Amino acid sequence: MNAGPDFLHAEIVIADKLWSGSVEMHVNSSDWNLHHHSTDLSYQNVILHVVWNHDVEIDFLRQRNVQTLILQDFIKPEIVYNYETIIQSKFEKIYCENFISGLDFSDFSFWFERLLIERFEEKTEVIEKMLSENQQNWEETLFKSLAKNFGLKVNVEIFELWANSFPFKVLQKIQYDALKVEALFFGQAGFLDEVYENDYFKQLKNEYNFLKQKFQLHSISSHLFKFSKMRPIGFPTIRLAQLASIYATHQALFSTIIQLKNSQEFYKLFDKLELNPFWETHYTFKNESKSVNKKLSKDKINNLIINSFISIRYAFERNNNEVEIDFYLDLLNEIEPEHNSILDEFERLGFVNKSAKDSQTLIHLKKRYCLEKKCLNCAIGHHILR
Repeated sequence: MNAGPDFLHAEIVIADKLWSGSVEMHVNSSDWNLHHHSTDLSYQNVILHVVWNHDVEIDFLRQRNVQTLILQDFIKPEIVYNYETIIQSKFEKIYCENFISGLDFSDFSFWFERLLIERFEEKTEVIEKMLSENQQNWEETLFKSLAKNFGLKVNVEIFELWANSFPFKVLQKIQYDALKVEALFFGQAGFLDEVYENDYFKQLKNEYNFLKQKFQLHSISSHLFKFSKMRPIGFPTIRLAQLASIYATHQALFSTIIQLKNSQEFYKLFDKLELNPFWETHYTFKNESKSVNKKLSKDKINNLIINSFISIRYAFERNNNEVEIDFYLDLLNEIEPEHNSILDEFERLGFVNKSAKDSQTLIHLKKRYCLEKKCLNCAIGHHILR
């Protein structure tokens, strides 16, 4: 079923005469007949037919003296050629890379900021969905956002399952005791179902058995977590220990982050984090390793600030109509740039990546414009096609 003309209630001046009605658009004028518009009452008041290719006269429109606007008569062939070259490109990287040599990317600074705001808004939608699932509890929503972040791409779904496996209020009741927090985290992940002889493991297991009985907890299986093809520092056991250190140190984390004023105050959140000494010589409960500091790296801290702390604070202020966008632009500008394969592509082509503000902008550009081939909606693409 047709939904009706593309534009309703239009007013168009043709040869000094004002026409009021609807406008219909097609690639080929013959599409009018293909869609049987002549017999559809909703198309009776069409005043203009806009097409790319005028391949046939439409009797219905000619009898009513309705004009046909042929777009290809007004667009230079080289623009069409450039567009088709970009859209049909076989590049797996930046589709327009052969056209951007010599561009001054500073000319697009205003549009880049708009991209960043788009990214904030997109993340806000995700957070608001989580917030709804968590009965509008911002502290719980932050915890589950952090859990997904610690899961990385490999274990994100498992960490999300883990974070939902116990009531958040249980964590809040035991946060004063680091060992209890660790016991809850490892126990709910199923890592305490095994038998190991070290004292730390036995302490965790005893604590968890008490918590499990007291709060009627049910763990997930440790076999769900993936370890293969990962650097040991990224093992789920290490990430759980790091997350436990955050929540054993900060009892009201969300209430804290919405008060912070600059990047240095965000970084101070991580100054006093301590992992249990056991993890200095272990990556898992099973095998001992050489002594390595397992504290959060600067890159991971930046990742947490960018993708969890800033995102949820923006969503909270957006929810209360209190967003000061310059605060977020300045904050990201103070944080070191991210580095990944996407950003390597842009840097190779001359794009600036000197701060997290640049990184987040370019990631959004790639994911929401380049990969979706929205060249006509992209300021750079629009400039090239002109």
